[in-house]
Amino acid sequence: MRRPRSGSSLQLSGCLALLALVAAGALCVAPGARAQDVTELLEAPSGLEASAEELEAFYAALSGKLIRARELAQAILKKHPDSFVAHYIMGEVEHDAEANFPRSVYHFEQARGLFEKKFSATPGPTQPWRWHTRILLSLSNAYGEIEQHEKKLGLLARYNELYEPDHLSERAWPLMKLRRYDDARRAAAEGLATDDSRQREIALNALCAVEFEAGRDDASYTACKRAMDNAKTLGQDQDPADLMNFAEASRSVFKLDEAERIDREASEVAIAWYGNPWSELTELYLRESRLSEALFSLKEIAGYRAARPPHVRESDRNENRRALSSFFVVLGRPDDALRVTQKGLVSPDRRGHNSRDPAQDRTVSALLDRAAHSLKAERTVEQAAAQPLYKRLSARASALVEAAQAWLSSRVAVRAVSEGDALAGSFQIGTARSAILPPWLAGDLIYAVGPGTARAALKVARNEDRRSAAPAYYDAFEGEAALLAGDHAEAERLLDAANKTLPSAEQLLRARVLSLLATLHEQRGNHAVAQRDYERAMQIDPGALRRLTLALPVRVEAKGDPVSESFVDGLENSPRFDVGARGLLVSVRADRAAGEACLIGASGAQLACVSAQAKSNEGPDQLAIKLLEAFHLKVFAPPIDLSQVDANSLDGSTLRGSEQDLNPILQGDGLE
Repeated sequence: MRRPRSGSSLQLSGCLALLALVAAGALCVAPGARAQDVTELLEAPSGLEASAEELEAFYAALSGKLIRARELAQAILKKHPDSFVAHYIMGEVEHDAEANFPRSVYHFEQARGLFEKKFSATPGPTQPWRWHTRILLSLSNAYGEIEQHEKKLGLLARYNELYEPDHLSERAWPLMKLRRYDDARRAAAEGLATDDSRQREIALNALCAVEFEAGRDDASYTACKRAMDNAKTLGQDQDPADLMNFAEASRSVFKLDEAERIDREASEVAIAWYGNPWSELTELYLRESRLSEALFSLKEIAGYRAARPPHVRESDRNENRRALSSFFVVLGRPDDALRVTQKGLVSPDRRGHNSRDPAQDRTVSALLDRAAHSLKAERTVEQAAAQPLYKRLSARASALVEAAQAWLSSRVAVRAVSEGDALAGSFQIGTARSAILPPWLAGDLIYAVGPGTARAALKVARNEDRRSAAPAYYDAFEGEAALLAGDHAEAERLLDAANKTLPSAEQLLRARVLSLLATLHEQRGNHAVAQRDYERAMQIDPGALRRLTLALPVRVEAKGDPVSESFVDGLENSPRFDVGARGLLVSVRADRAAGEACLIGASGAQLACVSAQAKSNEGPDQLAIKLLEAFHLKVFAPPIDLSQVDANSLDGSTLRGSEQDLNPILQGDGLE
């Protein structure tokens, strides 16, 4: 869950409505107003006395001229190192312009110490006490940004001791982050008992997060809806954080249609400082195998993020990376995925604004990296299937390197879930303990920790989970763990139950279940049912077989020409196909100049069809290699066309088309 916008920022438009939140008592400055104009027209209000130079720097910061404010504040500090006003302004600049929160804390602490040394820690009404209020609240906010929640609580307590009105609801969020849920509820209740609409807004937002993190899913759903409805009741603009929080609560009770509707509403209101509705929509559309809509949402992420103030652009960088890398994994594009996942593993998000445990971020980032490396290993062997023996052996060696990297990523995920009951919680899809783990990726965690450990954790998770739709998910996960453990009868029972009861929207997870069920049916000799399930799985998500490292049983219909013979030899060498007398039909037609290969389903439907042309200097073997590579790509790729230039554009790159053509790799992810 996400908190609403912080009240400490100076970088706001209009009359800086949040100034009231920080108890400044100072005037508002319209955008574009020159600081010297304000200084000439207005004097500082009582309690905000300062020198002309200090006020000029302060008004520059208020009007969003943070570079100018820094220059003025630095000049003041060179002459007057004991200027608490200049240190305060530097703290705001480091916070808003640089997002350097530790440095911001340093300057705010300097300002506090200098002020209290000069005027005491309990300033009187004849002293510039308004600076003290600003310093205390800005410092408390900065400590929250760096997860120093006890210090934030101490500063809020000190503020409430000295000044009015009390900041009551603001205590709920740090108390929640400290897992002191009852105290957080009491703080929110105190805020709700006031007549202050801002206190009410903060309290309701906090209660939404408190109940979610406490594992009370129904109470969280009610609290998040109450927070969302609050603005409508008051006739105020909707805070996108409240909308996205309610969408997350909707997902926690498997109301995916409602979550989509609310996230789309969040994308149409003011820009959220914390969270990106387009990222959430991307992940939701992926779950539902709505790839065109996922692609559209991905294209909106970078622009949405760029519209934020600089100091909050770092807040959900990895959330956006996860959406992008998930998309590439589902499309079967491991190189594109790896360029994103490897950044996510070494650049964690700042989580002070978010209720989630950072270990969840590490778990999902590691599992996506594992999936991408595993995909690359499979693709490497596939690409060499029709090549000479020495190239196939070289490809297998390269694949072993990728498999080793996948194993290392698995270890990262295992370490992230090794504390307490984190592993069991990871399988409770949609709850606070597993809020960001996509259901279609949860099975990879079973491979990472091992089937025995996973089955024990799943038993705990199932026993604790009372949500009515949850059993279908546990059937899917436990069925996969049973299959991995060699308990085929139990695996078939559970996977069949999951297939019958999973929500219709969970398309990627259903394709995974069908792929595993088909493998079980094939092993038992129930070939007709197996072919039906393979066809259904491939119509939903053909890449599921590759991600599960499964082979598709096929029978080949081809004439005995050299191209077809070489193609069939390559098909037999591929890890994706099990060539025999039964299975889906592969029809091959070729001559020396061209070839065509089609995959036909058990129903007679054409699942994939590709063709290749030989160049004048290419023989049958070269044509077969081209045809088989095209066949691999087409059969196991989702029905969406994405060129490399298109892929580059998803990362927010500013390269022009000609530059992208010369350098067809990701130049970054637009999230730096």
